[in-house]
Amino acid sequence: MSTEPHSSSTSQVLILGGGIHGAAVARELVLNGISVILVDSGDLSAGATSKSSRLIHGGLRYLEYGDVRLVRESLLERGRLLKLAPQFVQPLRLFVPTRQRWSGLLRSALGFFKLARTRIGRRLMGRSERRAPRGFWPIRFGLWMYDLFSWGDGLPRSQGFKMARGGKPSTHEYPAIAPHYRRICAYSDAQMLYPERCVIALLREAEQIAREQQVSFHVQPHAAVRWQSDSIAISQGEGTPAQIIRPDLVVNCSGAWGDLTLNAIDAATIPLFAGTKGSHLVTRNPVLKNALGRFGIYAETGDRRLAFVLPFGDAVLVGTTDEEWIGDPATAVASDEELSYLLTVVEGVFGLKLTRDDIESHYSGVRPLPRTNDTSNAAISRDHSLTEHRLHGVPMITLVGGKLTTFRSVAQQIADRIIRNLRRTRSQSTDHRVIIGGENFPVDDESRNTLWLQWTKEYTTSVEEIAELWPLYGMQISQILRQVSNLPCIPVAGTNLSQRVVRWVIENEWIGTTNPLDDLVERRLMLIFAPNLSLATLKDLAEVLVLCQRLTPDAVGTTIEATRERLRRHYGRNLV
Repeated sequence: MSTEPHSSSTSQVLILGGGIHGAAVARELVLNGISVILVDSGDLSAGATSKSSRLIHGGLRYLEYGDVRLVRESLLERGRLLKLAPQFVQPLRLFVPTRQRWSGLLRSALGFFKLARTRIGRRLMGRSERRAPRGFWPIRFGLWMYDLFSWGDGLPRSQGFKMARGGKPSTHEYPAIAPHYRRICAYSDAQMLYPERCVIALLREAEQIAREQQVSFHVQPHAAVRWQSDSIAISQGEGTPAQIIRPDLVVNCSGAWGDLTLNAIDAATIPLFAGTKGSHLVTRNPVLKNALGRFGIYAETGDRRLAFVLPFGDAVLVGTTDEEWIGDPATAVASDEELSYLLTVVEGVFGLKLTRDDIESHYSGVRPLPRTNDTSNAAISRDHSLTEHRLHGVPMITLVGGKLTTFRSVAQQIADRIIRNLRRTRSQSTDHRVIIGGENFPVDDESRNTLWLQWTKEYTTSVEEIAELWPLYGMQISQILRQVSNLPCIPVAGTNLSQRVVRWVIENEWIGTTNPLDDLVERRLMLIFAPNLSLATLKDLAEVLVLCQRLTPDAVGTTIEATRERLRRHYGRNLV
């Protein structure tokens, strides 16, 4: 899974962090003829990428803090991703329910013009205004700006409706929300169900480009990095020989681990991050699923925080919290208080009283936010910045902040700075480059279904397996099935997948050795959200890992038990 060794005639960049930004930077650099080594202390996309809200959005609430540039950039990137990554990003219609008409207008206006925290702003806003809920008209004004910034992207414009009695509109279709809402706003954004899969696609594309460009490209998850006086040692697992490299530049894209990464290099570095924890829950409650339909809800809670309820395949995703976090981001787990809060969100919006038994799974991650003096976590900017250092004589760029929506444009900015620092010239751009799997994407359901039927006949598989692979690979499915067509089609328990496809994944997608079963379940096959995930599923996957010599037969039992315990502790899934 790597290209030819680094040549002394080419520049080499070491990327620390295998999340969405690290993968996108790798793609940008390789596309411009720069050799790359990407390493991560854990698995690929195991941090904030896999714990995000999975929205590709402009950031409507950012207008409340006057972050117009960030909203504009986000909306431009949303439009690009809908065209360049249709296998991962789909449009989503969201609704904002309101109870009052003009409430919060003064606060929103002062915030937009960055006057809310000035002396005049505090004088104009009384205590009641600061606590006032967001009304219908302040939201409509924000959505009109949203429409203006995203003009021409082809998505439906925003609308505003007055509710009919019983919470049902008289002429418009939208979720069946609680009757205490009087008006509702509608607008368009987008959703990326599996950003974990986008990371793998970016890296697989970078690997293909590297072969074409004849530059070196290596991806090493579960790796340890040790800094020496004039070089860097990279090792994977105990007893394995370390690879010694001397990169021309290092990029720190380790997200919420950013300060830990810098401290491991030089303990005297100034802290840059102060992340907050965001938790989400997944439920298959049929009443809620039916009430939500194919739409999303973006609603204000009783304490003026904003939360959402989103369609999530055949389930519903509810999020998010915004709690202060100190410690190792890998240990972040949704607390009882957070889960209770999210259940309260559902009750407030839909009038449905869900219980803990309705929660199928949950997840929690730490946002890599910048260290600021803001007392409100919600007020901390979701924008990004780049900090340059020189540690042990090696130039380094650290990404602080960043959001899922703008991963491509942020990576482009990082790559431009690297190219400039290395005194090279950019030769290619990703502005219009389709991410692998999105090429020749079907324009409608009929075209897609015709394609699926063609593949089932050509590769002797089922429509159900193709449907399960579709959100993971898009148009790359045919290439995968072609490569495994000579292998027997043995099913994996609790899924529609075949063991031959799992084998291809293990051999081509950088499955680690620490616990390869975790990598498969959580971030390659996305079975963490599968309704029928069971111990039998884990046993079948372990069997394929043994076949591929990624797991020894005597380690199967302990590996399955370790994965089972991790699923229970981190995701709330109890397998039987």
